[in-house]
Amino acid sequence: TDVHEHILRGLPSAGTPVHRPGGLVRYLLRDVPPLAPPPRPAPQLSTRLQGARECTGHHTQPMLFRPLTDETLCPACVPPGREPVHGPS
Repeated sequence: TDVHEHILRGLPSAGTPVHRPGGLVRYLLRDVPPLAPPPRPAPQLSTRLQGARECTGHHTQPMLFRPLTDETLCPACVPPGREPVHGPS
């Protein structure tokens, strides 16, 4: 399908005589650059992970948590008796 569309895109307008059809097809396939592919949409987080944030504390693997406001540490990283650390405002 892509080759077919590429050749059709490069054909001369109706009424224009083509004396060497093989040469025209060779030219279209060899010298005419293909169309740029359409841009891919940005990857989206699953709905389950939307609103999650990565903890800035020390974890072996990245730790995601759902902040209540703008916390940067997960509940496990917040020392007992202290309020959560908030990110830059």
